[in-house]
Amino acid sequence: MSETPLAAETLDIQILREMYREGAVNVAGIDPRVNATRIAHRLKVGRGRVAARLRAWDRSGFLRRYDVWLNPALFGWVGTGLNVRVVHPREKAAVIGRLGLLDGVVSCIEYLGEWISLGLVVPDAALIERRIGLIRALAGVAEVDGPFPWHAYPPQRALTPLDVRIVRALRARPRATLGEIADLVGISTRTMTRRYSELLDDVGVWFVPAFDFRAISRPVVSIGMQLRPGTSPEKVVRPVYARYPLTLEFHSPLVGPDLGVLHHWLFVLPPTAAHVEEVEQFVRSLEGVEETEAYVLVRMHSFPTWFDQHLETLAPPSRAAR
Repeated sequence: MSETPLAAETLDIQILREMYREGAVNVAGIDPRVNATRIAHRLKVGRGRVAARLRAWDRSGFLRRYDVWLNPALFGWVGTGLNVRVVHPREKAAVIGRLGLLDGVVSCIEYLGEWISLGLVVPDAALIERRIGLIRALAGVAEVDGPFPWHAYPPQRALTPLDVRIVRALRARPRATLGEIADLVGISTRTMTRRYSELLDDVGVWFVPAFDFRAISRPVVSIGMQLRPGTSPEKVVRPVYARYPLTLEFHSPLVGPDLGVLHHWLFVLPPTAAHVEEVEQFVRSLEGVEETEAYVLVRMHSFPTWFDQHLETLAPPSRAAR
């Protein structure tokens, strides 16, 4: 994170939408190789403007890195979400470190204050309560809320040995070009491009960005809305966009939390931290909204151990790769 925060603007929101294949934030829909030229063409702006914003993301530390995940459904594992409250915010960093050592903990979203959200995978639903018990017993943990089920679209085919080599190379160098990955794997760029597209289309491999929201000049507020039956999300979202143009929607068509038809999430960037309470009050006042919950995002964490271990079970790395 740099000393100069990123001054978020409308173009940043537009670029993010274009990077997600579904046009909205979700767990597995981003494609980091959607380049500045393609984004600029779709947004009808100059390529230089888009490239400059992407460089600013890196310089500021907003986009820390990408991680490459295997779809847990490839191994028959299921996902779930948990909310964890720590005893005190000063304990949070230590608790996150301990959580990252637990088998199946793959991600964490850190909020301002005492709360953390976890992404957890387990071999079967019966083990979820056992994992929750382990988390409750950790030093610094005050409360565990959940579980909240996830759904993951099952891939239609198993990974081939070549796929495994590609995934291993992508995990090592997630920002490399497809040509560079092809050289590492020992295949043609044409074959690499085709295989890469198949992996994304089949939802067998996910690219997950790790954002540090402290690098932005505005707060990022996660707003969860419980809607009344019969309320259209579009009807509720429209006035939010009108009042707070820097807003992104979250949805999980293939992978992610099973929110249900009456629950909707937004990420809102109000002008200043002093507007955070106002955002929640405004959303709660909208017709059709029954309940809201708001959290200020701090940063995202990804834990690689589970993915590395399960990739190893598919095919051990070559001696040269070791």
